[in-house]
This record gives sequence, C-alpha cells and structure tokens, in this order.
Amino acid sequence: MPAWSQPQDIHSWIARGLSFRGAALLLAVFAILISEMRFSWVEILVGRYLAVTNAYRPESGNVWEQGRLKQVATRTLEQMVTRQLTAQREAREAASLNQLIEGLTASSGIMISAEQFRSLYSKIPESLARTLFSPIFMLRISAEKSWERVYLERENGQVGIYLLDRGNNVLSYTTVADRQLQSAGGESSFISGTLDGQPEFAGRIFPADRFFMALDTLSPEIQQGVLAHPGAVLGAEGTPVRVGFSDEVHADTIRIGIEMDTPAGRRILLTSGQEWAVWQVRALLDPLVSRPASRKLGWPASRVDP
Repeated sequence: MPAWSQPQDIHSWIARGLSFRGAALLLAVFAILISEMRFSWVEILVGRYLAVTNAYRPESGNVWEQGRLKQVATRTLEQMVTRQLTAQREAREAASLNQLIEGLTASSGIMISAEQFRSLYSKIPESLARTLFSPIFMLRISAEKSWERVYLERENGQVGIYLLDRGNNVLSYTTVADRQLQSAGGESSFISGTLDGQPEFAGRIFPADRFFMALDTLSPEIQQGVLAHPGAVLGAEGTPVRVGFSDEVHADTIRIGIEMDTPAGRRILLTSGQEWAVWQVRALLDPLVSRPASRKLGWPASRVDP
C-alpha cells in the first residue's frame, strides 16, 4: 500500500478521499465546524483564557487606555454627583443663612426653594437683610407667584444670590461680601485667638466692662443697632474681656469682635452692628480709652421700669 502522504495521481487522491479514513476525517472537521457555529465554544474557551490571564498582561494600547479613561470618568462623575447631593441635603437642613453660606464651595453653587430662603432671610437683622433684597419686593414676587427658587454661588470672596422664577429667569440679583453674610447669618461665629491677632481691630480695642457700661447708658434703639443678637453673647461659653471694632464699613455695618475668656483659651465672637449706632458707643468709649478701669466711673445706672 502506498504511503498516505504521497498520492501518485488524481485517482489516488479520489480513492483515498472516499476511503473510510478520509470520510471519518471529513466528518470530524464538519462536526467541529457545526459545533462551533452552534455553541461558539472556541470563543468561550478563548474568552475564559483571556479572563484568567488578564491580570498578568501589560495594560497598554488604545483599548486599555480607553477603558482606563472610562473608569476614571465614571469615578469622577460619581464623586461629583455625591458631592452635589450632599451639598443639596445640607442646604435643605441649614438652620441659618450663615450655615448655608458655609456649605458653599467655589466649584459649585446651591439651589434652595423660595420658602426656605424667606425663612432664613427673616432670621437676620432687618438692617442687614435690606442690603440683600427689599422685603417689599420679595413679598410682591411671592404674591405674584413668580418666585420659585434661589441660587447661591461663591466667587472671589463674594456671594452671589439669584432670585429665580420657574423658568430659571433671574428676577433679582445681588452680590455681597462673604464675610458680611457670615456675620449676618443669625448665628455669631467664633474664631480662636485674641483681638490683637486681628489687624482689622488694631487701635480700636476696649475693655469689655467699659463697652457694656457705655452701651447700657444708651437708648434701647441704639443698643439694638450695636448688638442685634445680645442673646448670642449671653449664651456663649466664657466671659467677655475685650471688645474691638473693625475699621471697615460694609453696607452700613461694622464688624464687632468680642474676645471671650473660655476654659479652652481665648476666642473671638464675631458679630456686626449698624454704623450709626456703633459710632454712638464709640463716642463714649474713646475719651476713656487711656483711663484705668474703675467701678466709680460715674456711669449712670440703667433704670428698669416696673
């Protein structure tokens, strides 16, 4: 019998192809092709092999780079969405305008409802509230049912406040200093340290006992103009020792720092007073700044009507 691999002519090729061995080989090839088309087992085996060896192959090429960029973009988007949702939740839970402002970042603003802004607006001193928006104007757009929401954003030390309608059209807009809004938030803010470490109070620092004695001799209207929220000072931890006045005027208000002696050290309670009222108490304090404190300064005792 001639060798299988060495057919001599075409008749030998045909004869050997029609033999049992050739037919078996042809059927085996067809069976493999049909099973692959039906079950795709070759692709499955190759895929499993690639999955098992994936960690050991170098991450290079366009496909790997596109996959990496997609993963980075997905994580970044998830972080942005999470931060935005957190900011919106904190904004809805804010109890004061000061707390709302503290949640603002330079990269994203905050949207709140008109009802919430009205509530926060009503908690700040009227003199400061009027520097933001006219209360009559806010009542008008509320009655017209055109005011829907408020957008706040921070940029370059300023806070922008937009009153928007349902279509996000701007009904009114104002920009105020970040520091001014924080001091007007209905809650006095604290910073660690002493008044000597704050340049804005330099040369305008007085003993607390003299400040409150001078304030006690003035009319209730002036007292309210200087300290709109005296309860915040009464409720603060510690004892007031010194009071400082800022040299800057923002929207007819002046920052006031009350240095408190607390168990944790010196802290400064920051608030603000109306300019005209602050000058009234300053007029009483300036002539006495060089005198030693005494219980016999001649301040008239305040009278409490029965």
